[in-house]
Amino acid sequence: MATQKPSLLTTLAEQKAGLGYRTLSTDAVSWMQDKIKEIRKPVPIATAITKEKDRRTSVVRLGMMYCYYYDAKTKEDLPYWDRFPMIIVLEKYGDGFLGLNLHYLPLKFRVAFLKKLMKYAQFTDENEIYRIRATYDILNATRRMAEFKPCLKRYLYSNIRSRILTIKSNEWDVATMLPLQQFKKARAQAVWKDSMMEYREELKQEE
Repeated sequence: MATQKPSLLTTLAEQKAGLGYRTLSTDAVSWMQDKIKEIRKPVPIATAITKEKDRRTSVVRLGMMYCYYYDAKTKEDLPYWDRFPMIIVLEKYGDGFLGLNLHYLPLKFRVAFLKKLMKYAQFTDENEIYRIRATYDILNATRRMAEFKPCLKRYLYSNIRSRILTIKSNEWDVATMLPLQQFKKARAQAVWKDSMMEYREELKQEE
């Protein structure tokens, strides 16, 4: 039986570690920006990630990052939705969870927002990100975190269409920067334009 080829997420995270770049460091972000330019077909990347068995989990934990295929319950009423969310879990419920889907921000803002979230990060012994110890109330209380509003989404377990996949400690920046978004009913640029409008409105409300 042929060995499963690792996903681009796994490969890039290993290459980054081999270069000695710490997650979200200036060198790591710059290196990833160059790597992204080489990507021509992003959809197969997500498919490859779902085939990596060591990522699969049946339990989501607060503050950790996950991805999965999703079918929005109210998709007929939504202007658009993301078929492959990249989520940091904020709250858990019996039927699902509330999280930050970083795909709703354009790349530059994704990285900047993730760096801001490091204020609330808990790290591993290897000094890599383990989880974000932030809540909706914490993020909503400060203007500095206004980017969270367009990212805030509620997900139902019943509408997840794949195994839930864990993003590992040294992969957070790679996963955030890869073009894994799969928006339905609208192009990514249109989604990001709306997100930036919501972000700026949030800033105005606090002036």
